[in-house]
Amino acid sequence: MAKIPQWRAAADPDDLREYDTFGPWILEVTDPADLPRRFHPWWPELEGARHLLKVPRPIDRAKIKPGMDLYESVIAVFPDTVRVLRAAPGDSDVSSREASRRDVVATIMHTNLLVARWTLLLADGGAMEIEYNAVSHPTIAEVDRYVLSGGDGDATPPARAATPPAAQPRNHFFGSLVLALNSGAADRVQPVYVDEPGQPCLNERGRRRRSAGAMILASSRDLVIIDRTRAAEALFRRPNYGYNVTRVPFRRITSYEIRTPEATSPPSFGALVLRCDRAVITQAVLTPPDAVADLLAAHGVTSAR
Repeated sequence: MAKIPQWRAAADPDDLREYDTFGPWILEVTDPADLPRRFHPWWPELEGARHLLKVPRPIDRAKIKPGMDLYESVIAVFPDTVRVLRAAPGDSDVSSREASRRDVVATIMHTNLLVARWTLLLADGGAMEIEYNAVSHPTIAEVDRYVLSGGDGDATPPARAATPPAAQPRNHFFGSLVLALNSGAADRVQPVYVDEPGQPCLNERGRRRRSAGAMILASSRDLVIIDRTRAAEALFRRPNYGYNVTRVPFRRITSYEIRTPEATSPPSFGALVLRCDRAVITQAVLTPPDAVADLLAAHGVTSAR
């Protein structure tokens, strides 16, 4: 029979359980024993959450031991609110920030290899951000869909708007993202506008560059914008692994604007501007997104011009 190491025998059972399950992944909290020790006083306020998740610190597992402060935040999503608790390293205090689900007008899921960030854009122009390891992308994606839905089951029927002809991306990266977004999705998205990467362009300083690429998709309920974190790249290729997926329900868009640049050769970037109350989403576009404008108008979104 294998002998139990002395350090395991001496460890607190709850600390040992947390140590054994720790990794870069976000874990669901289902009972008080799952909640990290620093967040225990909050359990009475959190136990009714529809989604209750603990987010680990970016620590190498080889450097941890039972009883260490391993989790930096807790995400609690209720039918009416979203709450984020944070515990800074070495600080005994836990900060809390809360927003009504009605105030979340859009979300951004940023990914750059294993670095990921989930941003909730709020109607007052503010934002809530949670950083995490990209291995937990499916977990955050599920919570993201729930937060943006109209409620449990999202009983509100989508607006009846004619879907424009699909614009199929030639770029393999964009094509793979379309497949990923539609994997297991009940409300599938299709591309309605594609700026293929690598096109000659001018940046904001009028210097020759090549476009990084962008794609705008739509489902019956949402507008989805995919960008590569910047509009233009250097003429000589450099690795860029980052991208953003911005999801905006049509019902939360109060107005839109298409900004057209002066004619140049090669072309300069215009912009698609979405306003959701006081939150503003601006996406650089190399060609006019006419199909997107038509779709927004069909969903009853007014033009700011």
